[in-house]
Amino acid sequence: MAVRVLCLLLGVLIMSTPAAANDSPIKSGGALVFGGAGRAGAEIAKVLLARGETVTVFARPTTDHQRLKGLSVSYVEGDAMNAADVAAAFAKAKPATAINIMSGGQRMATGFWDVTQKNITAAAKASGTKLVVFFSSVGVGDSAVAYSEAALERGKVSLADRFTAEEDLKASGVPYLIIRTGIIAPDRFAPTGKARLTEDRKVLAPVTRPDLARLLGDCLADPGCRNKTYAAADETITLGPPTR
Repeated sequence: MAVRVLCLLLGVLIMSTPAAANDSPIKSGGALVFGGAGRAGAEIAKVLLARGETVTVFARPTTDHQRLKGLSVSYVEGDAMNAADVAAAFAKAKPATAINIMSGGQRMATGFWDVTQKNITAAAKASGTKLVVFFSSVGVGDSAVAYSEAALERGKVSLADRFTAEEDLKASGVPYLIIRTGIIAPDRFAPTGKARLTEDRKVLAPVTRPDLARLLGDCLADPGCRNKTYAAADETITLGPPTR
């Protein structure tokens, strides 16, 4: 009798265990977002979902998914520094669009963007992905004119890293969109709806994360954005004295 009661209790516990939150089945043909659980990435996921896109987020196993709570996204786990993990993610998601909005964090000085974006570009090319979006930085390459010498010196490692990643993507033959950001406005600033994408390499201005996501959504709907490199800027936002 005691054994029967114990089995019944275990059955109730198993049946009442909730499924993993937000873990929707992976659907092919949508967007694969690297860094989609971050602050900017989560805003991009929201914009993509509003456009009717299916969204798969690539994240490390230790990543906090709280910002995506309640959103209908699926996940693939791995390390973007590992080419095999990235290739496996493309094989699972079969994305039409791949988006790299990752933050290097403490790995900024380790060739992070060079390695990760090259892994993404190679996997996208092999899988026939139709568009790769890379969020880079103002100050890279021909936009160095927007930065002071001191700022270029401080960021020389990550800027050089992103430059090689950009050049590899442009040379790959995969349709691309590069969006460089200079200053991400603190969260206390509300989106203005006035941010823009510009090919003026001298522009350096803030942009909020929601406005950055909106700009991407607009560009995805515009074939004229293909194979272009832009800076995201919102000159209506004033942060205080310039820190370039």
